[in-house]
Amino acid sequence: MKLLYKFFFAFCVTSFTSVGLMLLLVTHNLSTGFNDYVEAEELKHVAALQEQLTLFYDQEKSWDSLKQDDALWKSIVNFHRKVDQSAQEAESEYSLGRLLHVPRRVSLFDANKEVVIGRKELHPEAHNQRILHDGNVVGYLSFIPAQLSSYSAENEFLAKQTRNYYTIALAVVVLSFVTAWVFSRHLVSPISRLISGTYRMIRGDYQVRVEKQSKDEIAHLAQNVNILAQTLEKNQTNRSVWMSDVSHELKTPLTVMRGQLMAIQDGVFQADEKRIQLMVDQVDSLSRIVNDLYQLSITDVGGLSYKKEVVQPAQLLLEVLSGFEAKFDQKSFSVDCSTLIPLLNNAHCQVLGDSDRLKQLFTNLLENSYRYTHANGQVNLIAQIEDQNLTLVLQDSAPNVPIEMHDKLFERFFRVESSRNREHGGSGLGLALCQQIADAHQGSIVASDSPFGGLKVTIRLPLFKEVNP
Repeated sequence: MKLLYKFFFAFCVTSFTSVGLMLLLVTHNLSTGFNDYVEAEELKHVAALQEQLTLFYDQEKSWDSLKQDDALWKSIVNFHRKVDQSAQEAESEYSLGRLLHVPRRVSLFDANKEVVIGRKELHPEAHNQRILHDGNVVGYLSFIPAQLSSYSAENEFLAKQTRNYYTIALAVVVLSFVTAWVFSRHLVSPISRLISGTYRMIRGDYQVRVEKQSKDEIAHLAQNVNILAQTLEKNQTNRSVWMSDVSHELKTPLTVMRGQLMAIQDGVFQADEKRIQLMVDQVDSLSRIVNDLYQLSITDVGGLSYKKEVVQPAQLLLEVLSGFEAKFDQKSFSVDCSTLIPLLNNAHCQVLGDSDRLKQLFTNLLENSYRYTHANGQVNLIAQIEDQNLTLVLQDSAPNVPIEMHDKLFERFFRVESSRNREHGGSGLGLALCQQIADAHQGSIVASDSPFGGLKVTIRLPLFKEVNP
């Protein structure tokens, strides 16, 4: 609500200031404009009157007939009221004359500045115009400008107009007040929804979604908040799944070992080489899980160190492959690595990487193929240089992985339960580690269908470019 009041206060101050300034400008312009109009009309009238008096003197040759003759003087002053004027025009002129009271402020003096008619002496603030006849000054026309403050009719006119303007200004202020309140609520409403949504997220409710009702910046912010909530919700779900999987992975070998030890303790089994080897295998399984979890955790926080140097990935892959020969022979696998041999002597087939981490990457991939590929299967290794990258491809035979699950293979603890489940001894962390290692080498790793009916994993690593000094 504080934001609403701030918006409302800002709109009100802006509106009141604008209306007040406009009112001052309008009233000032009305007063000065009306005075300017009156003065201009009076000067036009005086100029015409001066010409008329010149004609009068030319006929009479003196001012004697005009002295103290108010009727004649008024007829001269109101000379502009022609007989051929329409009634409306005459009324307009007559009304203007009544409004300005021109005859009362015009006086005539002779050449000696003696009064002929009007004020007895020249007024200091008057406009004194000479009346010429044959080049000689025969009189002076004295005219006192209008002072509207001295006449109630003009004052009443200006006061009425001012009252009208103030009434209009008050109506505008009230309308601005209402508009500012409505507009403020309209602006604050999406912000209030954002505040409410983020508050629920702070309390741990990541299912909240902020409704978007426009296409402005606030709508973009609401969309970002929704994406954040969706990401947090996904992370929370994944964390719960990971904790459950970790607990299960650790619990299974512990349960096996505990059962074996209790059976030996009760005399059911003998502590022979077979039983001890079984428990050693379970300990190894626990060690692999704990080691994988540790490496993933320190990678997430940036603690996994990489000692990079110029290495040949093809040679590293062949070294790792030689360690799997015995295992592959047990399952009668057919291995094709013919494309790796030509790259061993290729000086361009080099990358800047950590040999131990790359070996770990290749080991996890080959271990994955060994565990999940059916006996008498096939493993094909392909290496080639393209677009300044070294591409390594590992293809195996059946069983395959549904195409919709290819992107999920590199998620932690993910398994394809139909064929690649816990019975094969995997923890679901090996491919996740492969993803981390590939990213650390500025490379990529993707999964797709293998032409042999199994899984195809493609690794791309940027080639090393030697910089000449």
